[in-house]
Amino acid sequence: MLQEVVGSRASDILLHSYHRSFNGFVAKLTEEEKQKLAAMEGVVSMFPSQKKKLHTTRSWTFMGFHQNVTRSTKESDIIIGVLDIGIWPESESFNDEGFGPPPAKWKGTCQTSSNFTCNNKIIGARYYGSEGNLPQGNLFPPEI
Repeated sequence: MLQEVVGSRASDILLHSYHRSFNGFVAKLTEEEKQKLAAMEGVVSMFPSQKKKLHTTRSWTFMGFHQNVTRSTKESDIIIGVLDIGIWPESESFNDEGFGPPPAKWKGTCQTSSNFTCNNKIIGARYYGSEGNLPQGNLFPPEI
């Protein structure tokens, strides 16, 4: 589909292709290319990339729940996955004070560098660049 719209440039503007949960792709398109693609048979939906507002990871406080509520022990064994455009571990949002070690069932990985390490709150991280290559230096710029 992308080749029909942009021709031989398709491999240059294709950023990612999804094929497990659904079929789709991410590409850098002009407005005209977007309109052509949207009009093609088989296209279910299209939407532009959006920047999201950063919220907190201190969920109980963020949602307004009291801290002195009796909680279930199951809460301590919950893993929440996050896909983000960038992370800055020094941010107070990622302070691991009061967090125990990751659950034993955790099988993830932490891709570290000279300026990035995981802690008991950030238990896994991996860099995926839109161009498919790793930048030199800071793996996780403070873009948020």
